[in-house]
Amino acid sequence: MNDDEYDKKSLTNVSKQTPEALQQQIEQQQLVMAIAVRIRQSLRLNEVLNTTVAEVRQFLHADRVFIYRFEPDYSGFVVVESVGDDWAAVLNVQVEDTYFMETHGERYRQGRFQAVADIYTEHLSECHRDLLAQFQVKANLAVPILQGEKLWGLLVTNQCRASRQWQSWEIDLLQQLATQVGIAIQQSELYEQVRAELKERKQAEQKIREQAALLDIATDAILVRDFHHQILYWNKAAERLYGWQAHEVIDKNTDELFKDNSSQLELAHQNVIEHGSWQGELNKVTKSGKEIIVESRWTLMFDELGQPKSILSVDTDITEKKQLQAQFLRAQRMESLGTLASGIAHDLNNILTPIMSSIQMLSLKPPHIDARHQQILKILEHNSKRAADLVKQILTFARGYEGRGVTLQIEPLLLEVEQILNSTFPKSIKISKHLPTQELWTIKADPTQIHQVLMNLCVNARDAMSDGGNLSISAENLLVDENFARMNLDAQVGPYVVITISDTGFGIPPLVLERIFEPFFTTKESSEGTGLGLSTVIGIVKNHGGFVNVHSEVGKGSQFEVFLPSVEDKAKQQLENFNLPVGKGELILVVDDEAAILEITKASLEDYNYKVLIASNGIEAIALYAQHQENISLVLMDMMMPSLDGLTAIRILQEMNPQVKIMAMSGIARDNQLVEAANAGVDAFLGKPYNIYDLTHAIHNVLNQSIE
Repeated sequence: MNDDEYDKKSLTNVSKQTPEALQQQIEQQQLVMAIAVRIRQSLRLNEVLNTTVAEVRQFLHADRVFIYRFEPDYSGFVVVESVGDDWAAVLNVQVEDTYFMETHGERYRQGRFQAVADIYTEHLSECHRDLLAQFQVKANLAVPILQGEKLWGLLVTNQCRASRQWQSWEIDLLQQLATQVGIAIQQSELYEQVRAELKERKQAEQKIREQAALLDIATDAILVRDFHHQILYWNKAAERLYGWQAHEVIDKNTDELFKDNSSQLELAHQNVIEHGSWQGELNKVTKSGKEIIVESRWTLMFDELGQPKSILSVDTDITEKKQLQAQFLRAQRMESLGTLASGIAHDLNNILTPIMSSIQMLSLKPPHIDARHQQILKILEHNSKRAADLVKQILTFARGYEGRGVTLQIEPLLLEVEQILNSTFPKSIKISKHLPTQELWTIKADPTQIHQVLMNLCVNARDAMSDGGNLSISAENLLVDENFARMNLDAQVGPYVVITISDTGFGIPPLVLERIFEPFFTTKESSEGTGLGLSTVIGIVKNHGGFVNVHSEVGKGSQFEVFLPSVEDKAKQQLENFNLPVGKGELILVVDDEAAILEITKASLEDYNYKVLIASNGIEAIALYAQHQENISLVLMDMMMPSLDGLTAIRILQEMNPQVKIMAMSGIARDNQLVEAANAGVDAFLGKPYNIYDLTHAIHNVLNQSIE
């Protein structure tokens, strides 16, 4: 059948379609659409072509369907094939048909088809008939697959069992499918081109990465900037040191990034331009706002023509080194001060002894001294005793005066302190004492010195509440495990008695908090304090093998925790017999702005069969909870965090899921904070630092409540 005959027959058939023909046409269009969908879904050309020939053969009940691809000289080969079991396969067979090679496939390139009902009755060239007969073909239908004006190949249907009169709808079907195959080929070629370009680009990037990896291995921060201070390169060590990822800083100005505006930097820049290098110490600020000190080495870089183009900087973090140097110098000063203080104390004691004795002798002779002078003697006696006490304090922090260590019960000492406070402190300050139901363990200590520690802390709390407030004294037994010890470098694994003194005063600013234990450092007027109170406290506690934790928030109050090692044998036995509940693979979200606490808590919980997600702030916690809400069993939320505090984050989580289980954590367990947490519907409250015993039991209790 030629093209003109096909067109006339098609026009006649349109007006004479039967319901069966319409149904057949619908099925034909469904097949075309199905193959078109597969083509759009897959970029793998071989998969699309194989699907096409298999479904066409099934739909047309043909003996063989294949796709033939032309070479540039119009020879070609079969790329995919679907053939019945009774007929020879032609897949991958190379065909050199002189008909195609002589005419260059002009007929097919024009979009025309070939429909041969019987190869022996149609007007075919002898070589073409012989070629078809070679492959057992009786009837042949071939339509072109075009790529623009280029003839890519043929979609061919063979009838091998007998001749076949090809219907117009069959020709339509093959032509439509050939068009879809042409689209698939074009998509695949574009895809392969893109893949090749991406592969080439990745290879180039990999080469650059391999070269940059040598710089990334370095432990020093390496960065390159141009003469306008814009960053051109930023290695991994720079990411670790300064906190910014490379993509965050490239093309950014270093002056804005590090807040650099010092004359030292201008001098360094001028020096490196003139002499090619510079070296010195610089104060920097990281992404988190932390101030660090770096030893920086600058080198001038040149281009291929030998012209200056940029500055290479190698920065080494020496913050810890400088801090250790400062600590060493401070220790030397303290040692010198201790030697000086011992000598002064000795001389002062010698001076004060006759003064105090003379005052006592004069006070015993009232007939010769009038009331006015008696009052003066009392003032002298009082101030002499203050001077003697001051000498003792100097000896305590400067020489580490040990005192007499005895086995000591804390309860009577706390009762005595409470009585003194009630009788001497203003009535505007409410004093409360909280002791556990079980007996407190014993410690080995000098009772006078521990009394002095507690009184110093309580007096400081009183001074912080000039308008009144609440002062709380509590004590508890604590078993410090490895988890707790990792969170506090001064702690050792073992039993402790913890005495906590909390106030609701004006709090301590962060910069002041760093210096409160320094001798002679005080924020009070010179007539109100010596700056030795907290120095004495830390000196006594450390001499007893203990440590002090301080938590404070401006406007809300302070909390001092005094940890004193216990000598109780029962405590040590209990430490050895920890009975810890194990999780069942529950997912816990831990939220804390302290990276060390996050990592330690995560490692500890994973050891006890929990899965853990961590967030460093409330915003990150909300994002993680939204993503994993269905799987999170419990949220551990720190109450005090920057940007978004724990209480606000808790309320947002509860709006997202009213059934969310939350355990609040805080380093300051004040009554008002406990009330806030309770009012927010928190399931439990855990004070920091905590040991693994308290942590796992608290989690176990909350999760069991949820089950019940």
